Amino acid sequence: MDKYRLIIFGNDWDVYQVAYKELIDNPRFTYIPSFRPKGMLGQLQRIQFNPKLNSIVSIPFKHIWNSYLLRNIKGDNLCFFIQENWLKMECGIKLLSYLRHYYPTSKIVCFTQDIIETIKDHYSHRPLDVEYMKRYADLFISYDKADAEKHQVLYHPTFYSLMKQAPTNQYVYDLFFLGRDKGRLHLLVTLCKEAQKRGLTCKFLFIEVPKEEQVPYPGITYLEHQLPYKENLLLCSQSKCIVELLQQKASSPTFRTWETIALNRKLLSNNTSLIHSDIYDKRYISTFHNIEDIDWDFITTPLPFTGSRNPYEEKMRPEGMIQFIEDNLKIKIDR
Repeated sequence: MDKYRLIIFGNDWDVYQVAYKELIDNPRFTYIPSFRPKGMLGQLQRIQFNPKLNSIVSIPFKHIWNSYLLRNIKGDNLCFFIQENWLKMECGIKLLSYLRHYYPTSKIVCFTQDIIETIKDHYSHRPLDVEYMKRYADLFISYDKADAEKHQVLYHPTFYSLMKQAPTNQYVYDLFFLGRDKGRLHLLVTLCKEAQKRGLTCKFLFIEVPKEEQVPYPGITYLEHQLPYKENLLLCSQSKCIVELLQQKASSPTFRTWETIALNRKLLSNNTSLIHSDIYDKRYISTFHNIEDIDWDFITTPLPFTGSRNPYEEKMRPEGMIQFIEDNLKIKIDR
């Protein structure tokens, strides 16, 4: 069986530089982090892709950047793995049709890591046109099981690379949360109050919450900008238990789950579907529907797996996605 070369249309966001590190570091894979070239070419493209200018008149020839990005990609046995930040640009760059035309024997895999209705096209501001993308893609995969069923696409959870540095068993905070409001602020304030009644320390960080909507409370901090991911990981490692509150309708593991495993912490989550997953272990995961359901003893007991790494690490690695692609496309990825 001929082996396929994996070409990843990834993301230059620092979160993905950590989560996708095993893919980025593999010399047999090609990782394209951004559609924005460096230097003057990048400045030219910034003007061409400017949303305000394009709202006045659609600037043509955005698709020409595809040939620039793929100028060194040759051959027949290619498998393109395309993340949602590229799919959001499809209305402008027409990447999928370009790949299908110029690489007719290639395999195309699209992967969304957010609820599809929340992913807006960069130009039309409408949700992704999944049916259009299915026409070009050999596989369309959603990270969320319920979303996959709704849109009749395949399901595979997000993934996360192993960390070389072993996590410690020392911590500063009992509970840690980082995220945007998304309707979760008041629930987190209540959780913080209940935790502090029990003598637990909280480090809850909210990003970009308008001042008029902020609820002042000890243990809660409001940030004006996204926190660098290295700082997020540091705070996770300093916390005994990471709090995960899924946005409405989501039902599958997120990066909070993988951070918990990678850093050998505990996870307190309202994602009750985790109970039925192959990574569930009540020693490090506790789920709840309402604040009244929280098992506070779970938080106060010692960290699990002391002196060793979390035994579920292998289940979160990118290799699982690669095998999933191979099984569904009946191909072999060169790695």
